[in-house]
Parts: sequence; structure tokens; C-alpha cells
Amino acid sequence: MSVFLTLLTIALISTFFYYPVPTEYLQYLQIAAIATPALLLILQMFKLGKSAGTTADKPAERPEQLKQPAAAKSLSVEAGNDAAVVQFLARLQEKGRLVDFIMDDIAAYDDESVGAAARIVHQGCREVLNDSFTIETVHVGEEMETISLADNYNSHAYRLIGKVPDSAPFDGRVLHRGWKTTRVNLPHVVNTADHIEAARSIIAPAEVEIS
Repeated sequence: MSVFLTLLTIALISTFFYYPVPTEYLQYLQIAAIATPALLLILQMFKLGKSAGTTADKPAERPEQLKQPAAAKSLSVEAGNDAAVVQFLARLQEKGRLVDFIMDDIAAYDDESVGAAARIVHQGCREVLNDSFTIETVHVGEEMETISLADNYNSHAYRLIGKVPDSAPFDGRVLHRGWKTTRVNLPHVVNTADHIEAARSIIAPAEVEIS
């Protein structure tokens, strides 16, 4: 249809240029010369609108999504904390044989044997503690000295025992200076599901000698 209207428009324009037109037909040819291009324009706009509507109705093709790797097992904060504590205990066992000493029935041993074992435990565990923490005393004074605590004393740092009055001042003797840490360096556990499950349960692996 659009081809026919285009040819008709060209023919009408050519008629004006190359052929004399009788006066009685001139008005009709002028109307046709104006109407034909107008119809052609309307037809083209209709086709464009229909094409745009078809494109709009067609759902846009979504790019192919990249295949995501299998998600690692979600590891809870609680599991990580458990693993850090267990691995700290594992270091105490490795360096000082603490778990062996505590879990063994020492009633069957004499005091000399227990004392010798305790020396090994003390040396190894002290090394682990100094590596993992910076430990200082809470009270900077000496044990058995007399002190007076005001009403706003730090109840987390000092524990009152004995005959405690209802209000300050709290006067008493220091039976134990207490301990605090200013640095914490617990073992870091590899953040994978398999490793962390083992780290939160195995204190010391069973040892097998191959001959």
C-alpha cells in the first residue's frame, strides 16, 4: 500500500511539472497531491507504532546469568568462638599437657611424681598464657593490705566477701589481687565448614605410631 501511494504522489507531482492541467481538474489534483502524501505519512506512522507496540509487548531478553559457585556452608559466630576456645585448650595440652594432667587420676601417684608433672604443666601453660594474653593484676597494691572502696567502686574488678555493709565506705583486706588481660590473641581458625567442625571438637588427635 505504501509503495502505491508513493508512486501516486510522484505521478501527481510530475503532472504539475510536465503536463498542462485543465482548470476544472486543477482543484481536484491539488487536493490529491496534498492528501496522498498525508495518507502515506499516516500509514508509515501506523506501521511504526505497530512495530513499537510489538517490541514493547515482547519481554526483554535477560542476559544469561553467570553460574554461581556452590555457596559455602554458613558458619555461625558461635561455631567460630567455640573453635577458638577449643584450640586454645589444644595449645595448653600441646605445650603443657594440661588435659592429660587434669583428666588423669593422680590419686594413684605419690606427691613427688605429681610435683614433677605439675612443673611440666606449669612451664608449658605459662608459655601459652603469655603468648595469648597480656596478664596484669587488678589491684596494683599488695595482698593482705587494707583498702577502702567508695560507693562508686568497680564491682566487676573487686568482689566483696565477708560481712559487707549496706553502704560505703567498704573497708577490708585484699585477699587476692585479681587478674585482668589487656591483650587477647586467641588462635584463628580457618573459616571452612570442615575445618571449623574439627577445630571445635578435637583438642588433641589420637597418636598412632607406624612401625
